[in-house]
Amino acid sequence: MLSLFRVRRLPSPIQRLAVLCLPLVAAACATTPPRPVPPARPAAPVPVPAAPAGDARFTAFLAEARTQALAQGIRPDVFDRATAGLAPIAGIARMNLNQPEFAKPVWTYLDSAVSPRRVRDAAVMLARHGDVLARLEARYGVPKEVLVAIWGMETDYGAGMGGFNIFAALATLAYDGPRAAYARPEFLAALRLYQERQYPLDEMVSSWAGAFGQTQFTPTTFFKYAADGDGDGRIDLWASAPDALASTASLLRSQGWAAGQAWGYEVWLPPGFAYRDADGETMKSIAGWRSLGVRKADGSDLGGDGDAAIYLPAGARGPAFLLLPNFRVILKYNNAASYALAVGLLADRMAGAAPVRHAWPRDERPLSREERLRLQTELTAQGFDSGAPDGVLGRQTRAALRAWQMARGIPADGFATAAVLDRLNSEIAGGN
Repeated sequence: MLSLFRVRRLPSPIQRLAVLCLPLVAAACATTPPRPVPPARPAAPVPVPAAPAGDARFTAFLAEARTQALAQGIRPDVFDRATAGLAPIAGIARMNLNQPEFAKPVWTYLDSAVSPRRVRDAAVMLARHGDVLARLEARYGVPKEVLVAIWGMETDYGAGMGGFNIFAALATLAYDGPRAAYARPEFLAALRLYQERQYPLDEMVSSWAGAFGQTQFTPTTFFKYAADGDGDGRIDLWASAPDALASTASLLRSQGWAAGQAWGYEVWLPPGFAYRDADGETMKSIAGWRSLGVRKADGSDLGGDGDAAIYLPAGARGPAFLLLPNFRVILKYNNAASYALAVGLLADRMAGAAPVRHAWPRDERPLSREERLRLQTELTAQGFDSGAPDGVLGRQTRAALRAWQMARGIPADGFATAAVLDRLNSEIAGGN
């Protein structure tokens, strides 16, 4: 989903910042066929949750939303049909806390996101939609591999677009909780989508966060960037893969995609490298990184010019990546660095690149949400402000952890591990 819209990708101010690639024809003729792109419409109407008795806050929200919607030109009958029997969905809060981009170790996330099966299926989709993709690449400047990678990441090439009633999902987020500011305008935009585009109500399915279609737009991003990719005069992100791909290309170009440039690539860091500079945000010229001894992962010289950052998704023991400006454009689609990295790596595999060279530190035990909360609390208690504890290791938490590591002579990679938490626990227990 899009970070421009997506709640599932905004748990903190900024979340910054994974295998064989068969030739296209061979993949298209593979004996194990990919998952087909299914009929985009659900076979049966998506049920609307039955409204519980006595939920005064939800009832009040719907009354307020109705007044606001009518003031924005939504017809009363449209609002009433869309919200008939609507009730909050209890499981959405749990899903919000367990988003895979943030809850899984990055190597586990990438094992699934850039799996051999997904790479094979991507090659089939490149062949199946070759003419459309070539046209979109020429028009928008976004590589076909990147478009297909986002398609695969979002819905597995159309196979999993979500099974929630879009109005129930957005109303659940909008009436209460930390996502209300995101979801309220999306709820109103969904009403406009229903009124203006006249999609069948029972076919307006979405993810739990209210994103819909084969590349998971939200209603507000639809109105900003949706494009007619198949030329039939109607945009349907559920039923038309060309429409979904064109809309994604439109969004990426609008957010500054630089045609002809990569998203980044894996690099090798020299002994004694100052890991505090590898925070995914500190920009240096490529010549500057070269002067510090940074090389491509295959040992060759860094190419190109301009500015770049270095990102360590698994700390000093894991792979390192040089991030170019297009990486930040992918983050506009989903503001999770692991997601953007997966898109880049999947696109590279489609283009024939090798897997990541450096081994992942798979022996590291990931921290549970409770442990992440404790880490944040204990960093702040030690004088390293990690912000309000939320269990999400975002920018401020990583900066606090780097400062703590530097003060103790530990490689300042900002990577939270069980060993880091154990040391913090010991310091707190010892009164240090």
